[in-house]
Amino acid sequence: MNLSDTHAKVDKSKDLLVQMFEKQTEVEKEFGVVEGVPERLLFGKLEHISSPETCKYLHEILWRMTCEIHELAVATKNAKTWRQSKYLLDANEMLDEVADVSIYLMNFCLAAGITPEKLTETVLKKIEVNRQRIKTKY
Repeated sequence: MNLSDTHAKVDKSKDLLVQMFEKQTEVEKEFGVVEGVPERLLFGKLEHISSPETCKYLHEILWRMTCEIHELAVATKNAKTWRQSKYLLDANEMLDEVADVSIYLMNFCLAAGITPEKLTETVLKKIEVNRQRIKTKY
């Protein structure tokens, strides 16, 4: 099954990030049952991220996400303009890999206890830090 064979309805009246987290939470619950992963690992709390069990699980998610980032890099192989051989960039393949990376990022957040609100707040703060660095030529 691929993206073109699948339909998803986006509820534009709901926060989009929260909507994605809610859907992925449902899938992670199913994953936990199938794979035997306890809910305490799937849905952690920030204050528990130092436990060895949680660190091991978070590291596993990051490794899987790294593999997906590599697949995204392969999907965008034509981005190097110096190459003599040209490949067509497949937008659907690229979007599929972006979705995979995003899902693993959400899984990491869920396991670490990072809520959509906390993620948004932290990202907005980091964007502001980066803006200040640009202004000050950091």
